[in-house]
Amino acid sequence: EHITSHHSQLSPPPQHALSSSRARGIMAKNKGKKKNKTSKLKKGPRAGPGDTEAEAAGDAQQPFWSTPDECAHYAALGCHIANIARCNHDGSKSKKSSSRRKAEPSSSFTTCSDFEELYQRAMQQYPWLLGIERFDPMEYHPEDIEAIPEVAMNDGEDEDDLQTLTLTNVTKDVTTICFVTIYDVDLCDCNGNIIQSGVSSITSSAVNKANRDGSTGSTTITKERKCTTFIVLCPPQTFVHLCYLAPNQNQLSSKAEGEKNNVTPITSWSQVEIENDIQPWSFHSNVDDEHSYLLHFPFNGLFDNETSERENEVAYQCTQSEHGQLTHFFHGNYHAIDFSCPIGTQLYSPANGVVVEVRDRNNGDEGVGKRDGNSDEIIEVSGIAARNLFHWNSIMIRVDETSANATADADRRTPIEAQTDQLFIEFVHIQTKSSAVQVGDVVRKGQLVCRSGSVGFSPEPHLHLAAYRSNGNDAATVRVRFEEITSHDGAGEGSSEKGSGDHSSTPANGKMVPAFLPRAGGWYNQNGLVKKGIE
Repeated sequence: EHITSHHSQLSPPPQHALSSSRARGIMAKNKGKKKNKTSKLKKGPRAGPGDTEAEAAGDAQQPFWSTPDECAHYAALGCHIANIARCNHDGSKSKKSSSRRKAEPSSSFTTCSDFEELYQRAMQQYPWLLGIERFDPMEYHPEDIEAIPEVAMNDGEDEDDLQTLTLTNVTKDVTTICFVTIYDVDLCDCNGNIIQSGVSSITSSAVNKANRDGSTGSTTITKERKCTTFIVLCPPQTFVHLCYLAPNQNQLSSKAEGEKNNVTPITSWSQVEIENDIQPWSFHSNVDDEHSYLLHFPFNGLFDNETSERENEVAYQCTQSEHGQLTHFFHGNYHAIDFSCPIGTQLYSPANGVVVEVRDRNNGDEGVGKRDGNSDEIIEVSGIAARNLFHWNSIMIRVDETSANATADADRRTPIEAQTDQLFIEFVHIQTKSSAVQVGDVVRKGQLVCRSGSVGFSPEPHLHLAAYRSNGNDAATVRVRFEEITSHDGAGEGSSEKGSGDHSSTPANGKMVPAFLPRAGGWYNQNGLVKKGIE
């Protein structure tokens, strides 16, 4: 999903940070030699009924996803989630589920019992992991600790040893958020099963040679590349053993034109391209922050020439809601909502307001139109590669009920007071060159503003919608709800399921207005939660 907004906590890495493993191919076990004997990989509980499943039991009759459901959805797309630190923060039992919303998680685990409890929960929730190991600085020489890399590649001492990949966090009190992408190879989980891979793509425009009449043209080419991405929230003083290289793999090495490619066995991580971005976790300081303004459902057009009544009834699945598993767990994305939708789906303004930012021509390499020495201009990037975290398309609207023609619904909405209660709404991953508005344009609720896409870090085409109280680069999200339209109530396929969603009534100018807050797994349209989407 999404961490690519300009409100992201991640900063673009230095150029060398996205190099291959050949530049980072140093193994922690060789560089950080213990003073005592090498510790063995701990074996923990594997798949089986976990507390997280018990927590979801209350929603058994609802369409919402449990944590394992959400992780499984993204694993099928090549993104494998292990938010280990959240196992401590969220709590394991339903009666504790509300506690996760009260305070920031503990920064460190100072006793063996603390770590073992965290380990037990994490291995139940993420049974594909090879294991989790506590880092004890007392077992290492100080100079060796400094040499331990954040991504450690172990090629094994003996021929039969597994070639493992490990994330390391040797800090005392900093939880890190880690995105690691491995290209072009198969990886195995703890049971020896091949881990599902996904793709990352680059779309470029190649300029054709001049025709006989002197004219030129261009050809758009999209190249996909196999990759697997791990997203890990790693606690302090922790080693997370992710996976190992699948055996009996080969690598093709290109030769000059007319010569055959050489097939080389892959015997070392040094032959594998890996990129990563690892940053301190910035947790949201006020997860219960909620704005009283109610948004219009963004797939619902209100003008006859832009949408039909049937289009307004189509439902869209929420694939990540607030406090989501993929990327919605830090301050710049916590309350964001993702809706799965085909590329090119029309998106409408969720409020009356003014356009303050339009970014719909990201080329994947800020200001650079060349790649690999060619003259091909990169148009956009998509997919699950870590490098895509820094490239996206978006539109931002500042809500303004005082703008031109914006008073028709004023009686149903809480006014936005100047400078004291501002609200900014952002659409992210929008289709390249799809914006129907420009910066400074006044827009009306339900007016077409752009089309959905899949630009940036995007496992699947979707709309990422987030709300902020300011448009600063480091702004934290705020919760917003959607106004529920009740004029199309009915039964049957696509009809609203009253009382079964996260419905609430929010006061607006003294009036109570039905509203809903989407939850992952549910299908929604302008009526709120529905039974399922209409094909």
